[in-house]
Amino acid sequence: MKKKIIIFFIILFALPAFGKKIDVTIYVDDAYKPYSFEGKDGKAEGMYIDVLRTAFSRMNEFEVKMEPVPWKRGKKMMEEGNGFALTPAFYHGHDWPYLYPYSLPFYTETIITVCSEEKLEPPKPNWPDDYIGMTIGNVAGFDGWGGEKFKALVEKKKIPYEEVKGSSSNILKLGSKRIDCIMMEELAFEYEFKRLMQNGRYKKRFDKIRKGTTIGKDNVYIGYSKTAIEKGKYPFQFKFMQAFDSEIYRMIKSGEIKKIMNAYR
Repeated sequence: MKKKIIIFFIILFALPAFGKKIDVTIYVDDAYKPYSFEGKDGKAEGMYIDVLRTAFSRMNEFEVKMEPVPWKRGKKMMEEGNGFALTPAFYHGHDWPYLYPYSLPFYTETIITVCSEEKLEPPKPNWPDDYIGMTIGNVAGFDGWGGEKFKALVEKKKIPYEEVKGSSSNILKLGSKRIDCIMMEELAFEYEFKRLMQNGRYKKRFDKIRKGTTIGKDNVYIGYSKTAIEKGKYPFQFKFMQAFDSEIYRMIKSGEIKKIMNAYR
């Protein structure tokens, strides 16, 4: 009888531990509409957020919080090991050695130029050679876009290059003729330009703009802080990575991610 009572109390006190979820914070870009941004209530919103929130809700061992941060600050946090993971992260052509390993990709972005109509006459299909001498704008923190040849031309001052925070600011700067072209993800441009037109922020006096050439394609990942992992700060890391990749794989195969993304078109 005494032995049974002891076993009962061992089980009783152990039960809360078995039911407790692991708290995880994933940092997300606060100004990358429509994919990832900070909503009016301070919460993360966007297409990628909807995909991630769906995946996280099925990872029963984890309680995942997504916290919006300015992109440059998020990258700095990952470099210094002051956070577990950051998204949307990219790999090819991006000089972010402190983000490793990466999750399975959950989307592929198409990066294009958008220019004043007059700057695309004649057409400029060859990137970056056709754009020498033109001022190119970009969103701050996405310095990996454009490729190595583009970076070299910028360093040689053959292509003037400017950055601003947020896609809408980039489009408005282009429309007001302060730059010649911008680099932008295609769907993000369509979404943000439509919003600017609807709310009257893109003025009638602004320049006519249109899509130029395709610069490249980038897979989108969660990137994990190599610095933090090397310090052993997150002992749950591999369990989390495996659970997330498994869920994302199922969502890709079932077409669920595509369905979530299409809801924003």
